[in-house]
Amino acid sequence: MTLSIMIVRDHFVLLEGGALVRSEMRDLLINIAAAVVVFVAGAISRELLGHFKARHDRAFWGRRLLRGRTNLFIGSFTRLNHLEPSGWVGGGDVRALQCLTSTLDRNGADFEVAYASRISEEQLHENIILLGLDETNSLAVGMFERLGSGFRMNAETMTITDLPTGEIYRPEWDVNELNGADPRLDYDGSWFITAGSDGTQVARRFRTDYGVLVRAENPFAPGRTLIMMAGIYGFGSWRAAQLPRDEEFLRRCAGLRNFECLFRVEVQQGQLLATSILVLRPLPGIRTDPGSPALSREPSGEGHSGSPPPYGPPDSPRGARTDGGQSR
Repeated sequence: MTLSIMIVRDHFVLLEGGALVRSEMRDLLINIAAAVVVFVAGAISRELLGHFKARHDRAFWGRRLLRGRTNLFIGSFTRLNHLEPSGWVGGGDVRALQCLTSTLDRNGADFEVAYASRISEEQLHENIILLGLDETNSLAVGMFERLGSGFRMNAETMTITDLPTGEIYRPEWDVNELNGADPRLDYDGSWFITAGSDGTQVARRFRTDYGVLVRAENPFAPGRTLIMMAGIYGFGSWRAAQLPRDEEFLRRCAGLRNFECLFRVEVQQGQLLATSILVLRPLPGIRTDPGSPALSREPSGEGHSGSPPPYGPPDSPRGARTDGGQSR
């Protein structure tokens, strides 16, 4: 048997019995094996992460909602249909909707997105998620009273009242008087120009929103879940959709089957910043009804006169605020 080693193009070649074996074959096999190990490890990591997220999500949503049929109802500003006939939905609600559908999809939930103005009798008897206030989401009319909630949201005054304490919460704005200056100077895209009550031009920027998140039994279908997520403005709705992913929020509502939460969220240039949980308490027993009074959409009578609510900021720079600004 002859054995010789030659150098061919900087590779070692082993000649033995006429058979040619290249040393790079071993390197190739090692690389393939390493790639397989990395792929398998990545797949396992993704599976474990998905399982962890699913358990994390179930802590709020529950098996009943994730394994049952769920209707996610959004609203639109119907009085602005002359501007957009397909429906006018706020940017905050759109982001909240994106967050919710992503979560439900990840957990394999069977859900459908629909306009609250087109609800059917059958949909009332499934799991329900309501996004937005009664000005945009007609199904939310009277729902706080029906669930025994201590909160009342008034679309005319743009406030949330906590009935047990009597405290009233209003959004907050930064306000600068222009004093004849060019309104285009020194302001980014988060400011806009309005006229004050005395006709003076002022630049305003949104700073703080308030919102509520309620989890309860569906009053139209015992054994089903109803979740309400709403802000005074769209920023509150957006944050409400994110709260079920927040570790601190989940820790505080652990052990509460049905509850209501009032929170405050800081806003800077259209982005959500710090959130403070102001009220978190269990809900009393709800009044179930085999009928469907929500389809009649009668106003709740809590501060609604039927006139269109003002969507501009209040004349006061800060409004009347009584929240204290701290978590409880």
